Amino acid sequence: MREEQKIKLKKIILDIEKDSSLPKMKEKELIHFLGIPKEEKKDFTALLEEMVEEGLLSFSAKEGRHSSLTAKPEEKGHSKASMQKERTLKGIYSKAKKGFGFVSLSEKELDDIYIPKGSEGNAMDGDTVQILITKERQGDSSAEGKIVKVMKRAVTEVLGLVKERREGLFLYPDNPKLPSPFYIQPGKAGGALPGDKVMAKILSYGGVQKDEKRGSRGRSPIPRGKRSPLLSYPVCGVTEVLGASTEPGVDVLSVIRAFSLPEDFPEEVKAEAAAIPMEVPESILNSKTRRDFRALTTITIDGEDAKDLDDAISLEYFPEKKLYRLYVHIADVTEYVKEGSSLDLEALERGTSVYLTDRVIPMLPRELSNGICSLHEGVDRLTLSCIMDYNEKGEQLSHEICPGIICSDKRMSYTGVTAVLEEENEATSTSIDRKKGTSKTSIDTENETFETSIDKRKEDYSSYLPFKDLLLHMRELSRLLRHKRVERGGLDFDFPESKVIFNEKGQIAEIRSVIREESHKIIEDFMLAANETVAEEYYWRDIPFLYRVHERPDFDKWQELSRILSNFSILLRAKDPDSIRPKALQGILETIKGKEEEMMLSNLILRSLKQAKYSVECGEHFGLASKYYTHFTSPIRRYPDLQIHRIIKENLFSQENEKRFAHYSRILPDVAMQSSLRERRADEAERDCMKLKKCQYMKNFLGESFPGTISGLTEYGIYVTLENGIEGMIPLRMLNDDYFIFIEKEMITRGERSGKTFRIGDSMSVLVYAVDTLSRTIDFVPAPELPEE
Repeated sequence: MREEQKIKLKKIILDIEKDSSLPKMKEKELIHFLGIPKEEKKDFTALLEEMVEEGLLSFSAKEGRHSSLTAKPEEKGHSKASMQKERTLKGIYSKAKKGFGFVSLSEKELDDIYIPKGSEGNAMDGDTVQILITKERQGDSSAEGKIVKVMKRAVTEVLGLVKERREGLFLYPDNPKLPSPFYIQPGKAGGALPGDKVMAKILSYGGVQKDEKRGSRGRSPIPRGKRSPLLSYPVCGVTEVLGASTEPGVDVLSVIRAFSLPEDFPEEVKAEAAAIPMEVPESILNSKTRRDFRALTTITIDGEDAKDLDDAISLEYFPEKKLYRLYVHIADVTEYVKEGSSLDLEALERGTSVYLTDRVIPMLPRELSNGICSLHEGVDRLTLSCIMDYNEKGEQLSHEICPGIICSDKRMSYTGVTAVLEEENEATSTSIDRKKGTSKTSIDTENETFETSIDKRKEDYSSYLPFKDLLLHMRELSRLLRHKRVERGGLDFDFPESKVIFNEKGQIAEIRSVIREESHKIIEDFMLAANETVAEEYYWRDIPFLYRVHERPDFDKWQELSRILSNFSILLRAKDPDSIRPKALQGILETIKGKEEEMMLSNLILRSLKQAKYSVECGEHFGLASKYYTHFTSPIRRYPDLQIHRIIKENLFSQENEKRFAHYSRILPDVAMQSSLRERRADEAERDCMKLKKCQYMKNFLGESFPGTISGLTEYGIYVTLENGIEGMIPLRMLNDDYFIFIEKEMITRGERSGKTFRIGDSMSVLVYAVDTLSRTIDFVPAPELPEE
């Protein structure tokens, strides 16, 4: 049954139900009344079930399945408020570690629905569920609901650690969002022993839904003699023993399995990728449908280890006009990944590439991500290019989006570009200082850190020198664009990132903080410009599209942040939700820059913001203070970028029509939701893997002391961050010399007898006391004070 036919049938069925002159019909009567052909009866039954799941229809169980069909309460004369409270909706359940959760709805006009703890039934994180609205949205508070049915399970396997208890073997999941523990059905342990990491198939989800209480042959998976005390546990059977939790390699494999990350591509996807030519065909190179940019000087700037290069830059500067012409060339992945192909469906399922500490799980096979799609130096590549003209104030004068062909002149690294720019800075500063009769003796901390890393590498960047003028003009334009963004209130969280350095044996040699350098900012500014330009262009074209939205913070979180900031004599005001502005936060970030409490307060501000997501509606991007924003610049590693490239190319070649508009209107809401969920999964997996590696590294230093800075205070303990960016906690119970309590209003921890006070930003030396790789936690204790000499 075609989609258009289904839409028409739904409307006709609802019209029949609302018509009081017609009798209420059973399923068979409806089939006869509507003249449904015999070969479409199964599809019609599925359509009725879909309407019930969507809350458009209900049915009476007494009359049999899909009998006595009735319209929604509103059509029967119920009040709108009554209908809102009784309606059921479909969405994806996301569970928080504290037990509550949210359901993301496919209906684009609705916000996420809050699911209180205890209202989730036996639903697990990621499940597709049907919910009943129990409380409508009021003001800034989310609507509430309860899960009444699990429609599709997201989790069918679970990874965890086997432990033995009196009742038998149990599996404790690595994923804290899953119920814990699972009972391992006797005879289904697969040879696993206590202490093993295993994969297990879920046999029962906890005995809430009738169809899940019994095994495939109608028997309960719980042994008869133990049925009563164990009925509440979900049940599993071991399918694979990964090895003892202490074995090398089991750690990252556990992260991959815990988050259900894909490992290998299906055979049909591999075959499709292998059939793609690894060079651009002459027929395409000679095509008049593409602009040839190969005469332009073009470069890529990426990390030293990057292999999936999906963006390249060209820049022309016209001094007589004081005009910059910026070319952002993005890999044209759609030329090779066709809609509906095995490659496309697999990319949608993966949603994004995942970057773990020691490996990449790509969205596309490496033949594409590292091969024909990657904009390597010295080879012809296909692009979708965004050309933007800017004046000396950083104001955009015009733009154009077109398919192109490039040949990158130089593959550069962030480190190398920064080295060239810093060399120019130092030469300029020395020249100025000599004119003033002074000498340059020091540089700022960021540059010191960078220079040290350059000295360690001892790399030769002389091959970059022919591009020096280009890099300097790129820096000029980048700073102009950044200044414009700051003027309108865009936020810039300049957090250092942790980087794990491995030795030749694959062991952790070092974990260091990596500072975002000028070269990173240049590429970031250019990508932001292209994303905003494309989003605004296609917003005004009024065609189905995908946008990246970042909503305003909830007013209650804003007020809580305001209260905390007041302890640091920082004023943050907003009289109501509509008066919340990013400019206010930007001012605070500038105020705290360089202060001891900068890192902690920046983290607090970040946590008060909502999570960005993909949407078919063009909403504001609060963090960037932008009215129009999308993701256009990374189609090799993000599916939304790939999807909108398709739409853009159809629009450029005038292939769009009402049928295609209807097609995109139908699929894009699900693409947006899927992409947001996959992005969230990737972020969580990457963070978890980094925490794991930090714990493993710090296990080498048990009993050793390190200087650190207090980065957070809670009722449970004092968080301390070391110079390498690793954070641990001093539990208050470990402070034996006094009874310490956390005073939230003052944001201090104070000893009741001594009056000794700990504040955020204070320096203190700590000793590594305990490390738990399973819970990803590091415990510190204050280091003993050295006697004065």
